[in-house]
Amino acid sequence: MYLSRTSPPSRIRNAVRFLSLILTALFCACHRSPPPDQLNIALAVFPDEAARYSAFVSGFESQHHVHVNVLAQTYSDILQAMRVQAASRGSLDLVELDLAMLGEAHRYAQPLDAIVSVSARALFSNQAWDAASIDGHLYFVPHRLMWQAMIYNRIEVPHPPSTWNELARFARDHPGRLALKGARYEGAICDVMPFVWTAGGDECAPDSPGSIRALDFLQRLAPDLNDESAVFREMSVLEAQARGSVWIHFNWPFAIGYLHAKGLAPNVNLSALIPAGPEGRATPLGGGYLAIPNSAPHPKLAAEFLQYLLTADTQSQLSRELGWYGSVPPLPGSEDAELYAGYVAMRPYVRARPTVDCYPDLSDQWRRAIRAVLFDGAPPASAIASSIRSSEDRCDCAQSNSGPAL
Repeated sequence: MYLSRTSPPSRIRNAVRFLSLILTALFCACHRSPPPDQLNIALAVFPDEAARYSAFVSGFESQHHVHVNVLAQTYSDILQAMRVQAASRGSLDLVELDLAMLGEAHRYAQPLDAIVSVSARALFSNQAWDAASIDGHLYFVPHRLMWQAMIYNRIEVPHPPSTWNELARFARDHPGRLALKGARYEGAICDVMPFVWTAGGDECAPDSPGSIRALDFLQRLAPDLNDESAVFREMSVLEAQARGSVWIHFNWPFAIGYLHAKGLAPNVNLSALIPAGPEGRATPLGGGYLAIPNSAPHPKLAAEFLQYLLTADTQSQLSRELGWYGSVPPLPGSEDAELYAGYVAMRPYVRARPTVDCYPDLSDQWRRAIRAVLFDGAPPASAIASSIRSSEDRCDCAQSNSGPAL
């Protein structure tokens, strides 16, 4: 969805390793089969998360006498690998994909209807499973659902804004201390959609009155946003928060873990609810869904791993050891409960972006409009009209899964 999950040097090394693995499978598959005792999983995780995940899967390895090889990659690289391997025997048994990619990725994935039990479905809401279903078939399994909350500096902002009006007042009184992720990528959509949804707008209808109302409000904020908002992404805005140059921004749960590791949470920074708009609150569903590629060398073993994941005990362990609280919240009274309080509070307001083939075009139209409004001073209605170049460009996604997700 959103984040380059490795630092540049590590990402280059891992990308080379990843490409090498793919090419080896493509050119050598006709000569020999992949090792039967190795499960290759491509995940969009940080290197430290990959190490903890490798420790987490030790129970599965012991039970099945296999080695789980965790490959840390970006979501976009993983989707590209699925495309490359679609017509051949692949090297990846399981892949993690961002919600925004599911509309395209399902054509490269195996249906999972027979794998997911009724008890497994109870771990996540019906809406979360709906987002993983295309044309009546289940192709994806929720792996680590997450959503955004507000990250705020509790020293400088002892009473974080809880409404649009309070947020606007904060921005006006503290110029440069509020930041949005405005770079040309999906993170901009994730920051803006909560405003659109809570203004009564619709991602599938950029020119609706509610959508225009949200962009009008964001344009009011624009003069007082941090000057780097036009280039901020998840990690760069988080680093600005850590430096103290940003006091409020919106981000995913990893942000709190990062600040905590630096000794900057909970003593300096905490999470809170995203400010409510005229129609309530909302936050975008994100995180990873797992799929078994059509080209997976060990689909049966991959299915057994999914079934291993989809138990209450394993989900609790995953939450404790990796801080992924998509299905199991932190224990009340624990330090994690304090750190992730905003995320727990936002759980009832999670909404899924549409899982449709044309989503990349829809997202691109929104990004153009958002940047025109925030950074070029364009009136929202004209910015939207300019971003949708013709009626043929309109993404017909009104019937997709866009309701509350959890």
